[in-house]
Amino acid sequence: MKASIVQLLDSAKKKMSGYAALFNYRLMNLCVLASPEALLPVQVEVGGELLPIEQVAKARNAEGREDQFEIYPLDKDWLFPIVKGIADVHPEFKIEIKDLEDGDEEDLENKYILATMPPVDDVRHDVLTDAIGVLSDACDAKIKATFDYYSAQIPLELVGASAEDLDEAKNALQEVHDSHDDLCKQFRAAKEKEIEDAYQQFLAEKAEKQAKFEEEVAARNEQAAQQMKWTPESE
Repeated sequence: MKASIVQLLDSAKKKMSGYAALFNYRLMNLCVLASPEALLPVQVEVGGELLPIEQVAKARNAEGREDQFEIYPLDKDWLFPIVKGIADVHPEFKIEIKDLEDGDEEDLENKYILATMPPVDDVRHDVLTDAIGVLSDACDAKIKATFDYYSAQIPLELVGASAEDLDEAKNALQEVHDSHDDLCKQFRAAKEKEIEDAYQQFLAEKAEKQAKFEEEVAARNEQAAQQMKWTPESE
């Protein structure tokens, strides 16, 4: 294959890979599970300078919880700026300041931040699903535009070449396109499953609470009915 075509295909691949990576990154910031990548956009103001969160704090998933981060400031004076930085990027997070075990409640050295992802209720399910569609359409459009551009460049690079050489180059570009298209579909399917799993969990917990409430109401009504019954012995 002609060297200029190899370079052209490499260029197309780099651009499509970049669009796919950006799509996946944006999906990660549609937070359902506590993914560390969701904190990467967070910047924290320290001494009048904005610093990425990884320079001012360490983070980990809360033990036994997939929907929570524990964030530990590297300096006690950065606690509240970190809270603000997270809230600016992810206002949907529930943010709490917690005490370390056996720590002095008054000492900021013994504080950490607990961030909890909101549940995927009916409204959030629809919002997240719509957001995926918007992001997916944008990514697909960029990948297709890249494919169309390089498809037009191939004949210009192969002026006078044989039909076989032209077809080989076009097929190679099609493979590049299809591989990235499949990759983006995998990213989308994984996020949709994540959302759907969380939504089904929300519905199950909601149904369980409703059933428990109805049982309690039924028990109270039964008790009230028994108390209201008249018997000769009650006179």
